[in-house]
Amino acid sequence: MKLILASTSKNRQALLNKMSIKFESISPNYEEVIDESLAPQKQVQLFAKEKAKSVYKNLNNKLDDILILGFDSMVDFENTSIGKQDTKENAFKVLQKFRGKSQKIVSGISCIGNWQGQYFEQTEFEETHIKFRDNLTDKEIKSYLDFEDWSGKCGAYSILGTGIFMLEEITGDFQNIIGIPVFKMGKMIQEITGKSPLEIFEKKEKSDELGQLYDNLENTKGTKIEEFLYQYFKDIIKIKNVIFDRKKLLQKMKKK
Repeated sequence: MKLILASTSKNRQALLNKMSIKFESISPNYEEVIDESLAPQKQVQLFAKEKAKSVYKNLNNKLDDILILGFDSMVDFENTSIGKQDTKENAFKVLQKFRGKSQKIVSGISCIGNWQGQYFEQTEFEETHIKFRDNLTDKEIKSYLDFEDWSGKCGAYSILGTGIFMLEEITGDFQNIIGIPVFKMGKMIQEITGKSPLEIFEKKEKSDELGQLYDNLENTKGTKIEEFLYQYFKDIIKIKNVIFDRKKLLQKMKKK
């Protein structure tokens, strides 16, 4: 069964790549317009479905045994959707509000496509609960913001970086926070096809990884290769710094 991810999210692509699942990533032709009258659970389902539908419509005749996955995620804090912050100052204020409180990462997931000649469409949502530490200080928040991990992230933090140190507890599907509610996805696929995802998904080969790298280079659209490589290695250095800091923190804890 051909799998298409209706998203260009690096985190979602990385998650599927880590599972060695063969897939194609296509950018959805859909503009998100938030309807403030909708609860976050309804909003993310709508966005996920419309993203998947936009990709399905553009595939024309390439529709035999195909699954298109659409996703959307929001931070639900005290019944208010928290999006990305445009400045470090705003990010600081938002993170201060999170101190000692709980929130939900709400993700919509939509499965659209054809299976054995029949069209299917199923959309659901998943929630993961997060609690921030009571003793989180302003100094720690400022230090976190210096890592520049807040930019482009809903709620101004990422659990894949140093943001994890601000949290006290995570309840639910950890991978949902990254962008794909994997447990929910597996159940939906089983309901649609009557088969396990292990029987549906294809294993990605090494040649597919090279093809994906080529596509990534093509998608730079006019960006100089030198700039692309600079950003690539800059991200690697950033990851190494995060790993180093985690090791240093663990060493301090052992001494205590």
